[in-house]
Amino acid sequence: MFWNMLIIENQKLFKRAIIWVELAIIAVGMVAINLLFFAITRMQSGDPMMAMLEETLVWPMGLTQSIGFAAGPSLGGILIVILVGAITAQEYTWRTLQLWLSRGVPRSLFLTTKFLAVLPATLLLVITPLLAGGAVTAVFSQIILGEIPFRAVEWGNVATLTLTTAYTLLPYAGLAFFLAVATRSTMITVGGGLAYTLLLEGIVVQLLTFAGGGWAEIGKYVPAGLAQGMMDSVASASVEVGGQMAPTIQYLEPGAAAVGVALYTVAFVVLSILIFRRQDLGG
Repeated sequence: MFWNMLIIENQKLFKRAIIWVELAIIAVGMVAINLLFFAITRMQSGDPMMAMLEETLVWPMGLTQSIGFAAGPSLGGILIVILVGAITAQEYTWRTLQLWLSRGVPRSLFLTTKFLAVLPATLLLVITPLLAGGAVTAVFSQIILGEIPFRAVEWGNVATLTLTTAYTLLPYAGLAFFLAVATRSTMITVGGGLAYTLLLEGIVVQLLTFAGGGWAEIGKYVPAGLAQGMMDSVASASVEVGGQMAPTIQYLEPGAAAVGVALYTVAFVVLSILIFRRQDLGG
């Protein structure tokens, strides 16, 4: 039953337009940003800052920067919140979850497979900008360097960073999942998830970091800080908790950060199951 449900939920997910729209958004966004940066470097050639920017437009840094674009604290976190929030909350509106439960499917099993079905989408949200960004920076590498430096790329690190980045999306998916089950509202779920991602992690944590002392330590324990701790061990990626202008934070070691990501994710899913088991789905 578990595998059949998981396959069906995956098929349902990839039949939704929203997943393909999001993949298109992150691919186009990645290409557009690279094109913009390339145009800037061409207009201001000779500036030392432009030389640094140019390094991000060629391989191998162009590949790692493309992956970082999809990290939890970056666009990837926003898109996964919208995706999970929409597909989960809509089950209540469309009353499709009642169909499963009427066939004797346990509520815990249903919700578990519902969340696990999202995992391939998290990986696709990372692979897509890697492919799009990798293609455009390959062209820039040929223009700027006169070649595409395949030998300079540590492909094992690229693969590891891709999987690590997809893993950093899980707490954001878990948060959206929890909000969807708790509120049954797509608007509240997406709004709440984006408020956390953009306001709490993007602004509040930055202010706490500047406050120093124990307040600054909060940044390393939020999902964005845990993501940075994991990704720093593989490559330098453009995801900074609390903003790039904040004082330097000593992030957790990769192993501890990975455990933290797992704890956030499991906690959100378990809370969702506990709420779902007591929900009245009639009416």
